[in-house]
Amino acid sequence: MTDNAATDNAIYDTAIAAVDAAVAVLAQSLGDTTTLSEHGRDIKTQADLDAESAMFEILRSTSSLPILSEEAGADCGFDATATGWVVDPLDGTANIARGLPLACTCLALLRDGVPVLGIVHDVFGNERWMGGPDVPTTCNGTPVQCSSIDDMSQAILTTGFPRLFDFTHESIEACMRRLSAFKKVRMIGSAGMSLAWTAGGHMDVYMEEGIFLWDVAAGMALIEGSGGRVHVTPVTDNWQCDVIAGAVPLVGQLATSS
Repeated sequence: MTDNAATDNAIYDTAIAAVDAAVAVLAQSLGDTTTLSEHGRDIKTQADLDAESAMFEILRSTSSLPILSEEAGADCGFDATATGWVVDPLDGTANIARGLPLACTCLALLRDGVPVLGIVHDVFGNERWMGGPDVPTTCNGTPVQCSSIDDMSQAILTTGFPRLFDFTHESIEACMRRLSAFKKVRMIGSAGMSLAWTAGGHMDVYMEEGIFLWDVAAGMALIEGSGGRVHVTPVTDNWQCDVIAGAVPLVGQLATSS
């Protein structure tokens, strides 16, 4: 085993342990849907904070890499173009607050700003999606493959409205024009699960504007590891980006037209 391989294995073990810790906490706390705070369209519960604390305990004790997290924000040394962890302890909080059983824990490892490892764990379905550009994506250990469909009129798009979405008439009208090109559109309230299911071929392409990096970093790695393609704009100062990911032909068409 090379030194690089040994280092990679240690990093992967840390990533898995951090997700395991969050999932164990969530298994005990998801029944409590008490909302701690609401800011605009954003909702926080105690489960978000408890899961984050569990992940931080593992990541900080076994790794010196800086962290970007939805709840705590960015460590002072975190840079979206460098190397570090990106975590969303609980993606789908609004679903849980309404009793909808669809949420996940997301963790990504960035190297030079590129997601090279992603883990998305469905906390209700108990499915774990893991992969990256050099780590073929699996679901509970079984290899998965992204769709290769090339016709938007026959494709399923998964998308959403991030909490800072521009809901002006002009923006909505432009959005509806884009969505109308697809056979079906699905909005499930979790970017992490949307990307995982796209990596597994259940959806054909994911597209969202102004989405936060912690929502999509892990899923982008999964797409790369399942034979798909990712088109992403540079991350802004408040960690937002536009993402198109999924079937290679569709991403090519959408990236050209965007």
